[in-house]
Amino acid sequence: MASHPETYLVIGGEGFVGHRMVEMLLERYPQSTVASLDLVQRHFPDKLTGDQRKWSFYSADLTSLDSLSTAVRQAGATTVFHTASPWTGSGPEVCEKVNVQGTQTVVDACVQEGVKKLVFTSSAGTVYDGNDLKNVDERMPFPDVPIDAYNVTKAKAESLVLEANGKGGLLTVAIRPAGIFGPGDRQAIPGMMAVLKSGKTKFQVGNNRNYFDWTYVDNVVHAHLVAAERLGQAVPASVLSERMTPVELTVPRRRLPTSVYRPESLLAAEKELDPSFENDESGEPALIAARNRYDQYFPDGLEDRLDLTPEGGIPVAGQAFFVTNGEPVPFWDFPRALWAAYNGHVAPWVLPLPAFIGLAIAGVAETVLGLMGKTPNMTRGKIVYSTVDRYYNIEKARRILGYEPIVGVEEGIKRAVAWYKANEASMEPKAAA
Repeated sequence: MASHPETYLVIGGEGFVGHRMVEMLLERYPQSTVASLDLVQRHFPDKLTGDQRKWSFYSADLTSLDSLSTAVRQAGATTVFHTASPWTGSGPEVCEKVNVQGTQTVVDACVQEGVKKLVFTSSAGTVYDGNDLKNVDERMPFPDVPIDAYNVTKAKAESLVLEANGKGGLLTVAIRPAGIFGPGDRQAIPGMMAVLKSGKTKFQVGNNRNYFDWTYVDNVVHAHLVAAERLGQAVPASVLSERMTPVELTVPRRRLPTSVYRPESLLAAEKELDPSFENDESGEPALIAARNRYDQYFPDGLEDRLDLTPEGGIPVAGQAFFVTNGEPVPFWDFPRALWAAYNGHVAPWVLPLPAFIGLAIAGVAETVLGLMGKTPNMTRGKIVYSTVDRYYNIEKARRILGYEPIVGVEEGIKRAVAWYKANEASMEPKAAA
């Protein structure tokens, strides 16, 4: 936790991630001042009653230094979270204006107004080029041929933020979430629900052996908050030496029987066989981390790769971190879990379509509808998206940020569906993910 009250400003604070960040900042730092900055106010603090805290709202143009600097100054911000982003699928011009020009303006405003910390919401998609990403870590470079305008401009924006680290005393860090979902999501979840409502749940593109990372929105925000807390710190290299336990929010890890331990299900039987048996309840000892030369934390050259401080610490500032739930699942399992949570739906049968057939159908649809000035629901990009592996290694975030997911995928799905059902009437149908 922060040692003294800070003043937080969330740029894009009226959006999906940004608004949840405002709420969690208020919960986590009750003595601090919190403000939201966006073009239009969609959440109204005057509706809060009783002792619930209120936040301030500022309207500013993300590409105007004067406008943004004035808002940052009026808010008195010491820490800025930059979550503003164009709608997924926006054209190149919009992506360039919001992600690149807007982020440069944010950096300039923070330096000009003496902001201490800037935490940027990047994207795991910045390293995606349409091919499989299997447990990749932060060594993965940005692709030479990016997949779309959104991700290439996000990559440029991330570079701008990290290159500004140390400028005018500003400390910066970038968080790269993958597949964000949860209450307030008006893109991914509604798109998948549209598949259910159109009766197309029996169709599947690909063999569903490709794994995909989803990240519950509270986990995304939590990563930003712990990053802000640790900005300016350097963690000791000893954090790399102990083996991490698996993420077990959805599937708890089971302790295996040994010569000195029996789980509850086997203990009674063991006592019958050997009444003198004493169960060892002390738990499993920590193991030393196993490192190899393909590992980002392999000792040889560690100092050069991690830019260790003279004291041997690993700095948080100036770095990017992948953040997920740490629970990758087969791609089609996720929408099926959503459909089951929504109304118990389970498709009576499933017809897997090979990816090449899906690509051919999507290609024809794009050509025909393109001549009509329309975009089909099924595009080649979406076919590829649903048939490749896309999951990430979050060891760096866990060890250096101290990040651990706080809500599992299963619980996140329950919360997301409950919110969707409560707000279904106001939801405009979106194209399926």
